[in-house]
Amino acid sequence: MTTSQPKNLTDNAELERQLIKYLRDHPDFFERHPELLADMTLPHTTGGAISLIERQVSVLREQKEAIRSKLQTLIHNATANEKLNERLNSLTLALLDTQTLDDVLEIVQSRLSKDFDADAVVIRLFNTGHPSLANRSEIIDWSEPVMGAFEKVIRERRPVCGRLGHGQLESLFNDDAGNIASAALIPLVENENSVSCYGMVAIGSHDRERFRADMGTLFLSQLGKILSRVLKNYLKT
Repeated sequence: MTTSQPKNLTDNAELERQLIKYLRDHPDFFERHPELLADMTLPHTTGGAISLIERQVSVLREQKEAIRSKLQTLIHNATANEKLNERLNSLTLALLDTQTLDDVLEIVQSRLSKDFDADAVVIRLFNTGHPSLANRSEIIDWSEPVMGAFEKVIRERRPVCGRLGHGQLESLFNDDAGNIASAALIPLVENENSVSCYGMVAIGSHDRERFRADMGTLFLSQLGKILSRVLKNYLKT
């Protein structure tokens, strides 16, 4: 008894595999033998039993709802991305019309706050010595020690999203630091392999879920590259 039971289980498992393969290879099997459907029942989640056809209809209905939900999500995301692209194009055109560094900084801060619903926008430039920055205390030519608090985003040349440390928040947002629950940090580089990093744009939100560590950063990366190209014309030494 003890030696035959495992063999029987093995034989049954092999038979089931062969049966599954046969039914997959012959999807018209039940069309040719419809009388079998009337004799087959499947357990239902309510505790009763339903026919195979009823179960199939139920599965198809569930699949339909899942596909509809996925389609609605895709449509929503596509609409949101289209709006983002329109706003990015508008911002790019406005930057191309700028004549001074002050114009660039003003447009970035005002457009990101208004068109992208940012609760706080901060631009920090690194050791430029540009005369226009002398009268702009909010745009500080950061020194190496301060830049060390943002080593990751500077080193990797890619945007970072999520929650920042207390010291990072104070370095960026000053008196508004306590209200910023999440943020996006955008390095000002022309591409990921750029030697020069002109600075960083920080976009802050009062919403903890607005900027998450797992969110996509393609739009933010494009914004950083565009702004870097524009800034390069004003920060040449």
